[in-house]
Amino acid sequence: MLTRYRPLAFLFYAAIALLLSGGVRAEEPQDSGGSGNLLVAPTRVVLEGRARSAEVILHNQGDKEATYRITLIRLRMKDNGEYEEVEKHGGAKSGELFADDILRYSPRQVTLKGGESQTVKVMARLPEGLTEGEYRSHLKFEAVPPASFGEDVEAQTLQQGQISIRLIPLFGVSIPVIVRHGPLTSKASIAGLQRNDKNLSLELHRTGTQSTFGDVIATLNPAGGGSPVVVGEMRGIAVFTPNAMRRVTLALTPPAGVQLSQGGTLTVTYRERAEAGGKTIAETALKL
Repeated sequence: MLTRYRPLAFLFYAAIALLLSGGVRAEEPQDSGGSGNLLVAPTRVVLEGRARSAEVILHNQGDKEATYRITLIRLRMKDNGEYEEVEKHGGAKSGELFADDILRYSPRQVTLKGGESQTVKVMARLPEGLTEGEYRSHLKFEAVPPASFGEDVEAQTLQQGQISIRLIPLFGVSIPVIVRHGPLTSKASIAGLQRNDKNLSLELHRTGTQSTFGDVIATLNPAGGGSPVVVGEMRGIAVFTPNAMRRVTLALTPPAGVQLSQGGTLTVTYRERAEAGGKTIAETALKL
């Protein structure tokens, strides 16, 4: 059964930027129909063991009614953490296991009034004889153009043949849905540490049959002694299968009075999220 809620606090938002160039001038509309006000929680779904279903809550935090189309898509994570659509880049590669064939979800489209929420039910149905492994696809929530979309596009002739167009930006967000089948394992390590005044570059290496997910934390142990100080942190860093490595650039932001130039040891930890137990996945150190 689908359930609707009134305003709740949820924590995720992402937007697709619209880029223009040449002789076209964009005029941002006063009202985009609330399409850019979607919040989604949780931002990651893992189905494993006996847990074969989950709920994702959509919340329209705007004050205008908006409609969202829901689809399953295949995304590939590159070594720098960016995504690319698999079908647009040569199709599936060796070792890539996608979950869209074993996932079911409902509804396929929702219309939410301002401040309204609704659950989307996601279920995994594993066929007999399915190969053990980790399967992943992304659930995409994409704004549908409002009914007045055509009326909101205005064009007029300007000097030197330029065109002025009023555009309604359409927003979308996607979250990974992971299905794990069988006894899976993973190991990780940290390598390639390089530091400058403001950033720390590193590589997360992964082996095994399961992805890793956690926070990267840099802690300074001062040369002169004293309590360790957290000087950098990135939350929610995944290394998906079948990727063996991901490059990460961590901004170093020491608190007032702490200077990395004074020396010490920088301990870099890749740790599970607190809600997953907080176990250390990998750790290494860099002498400053």
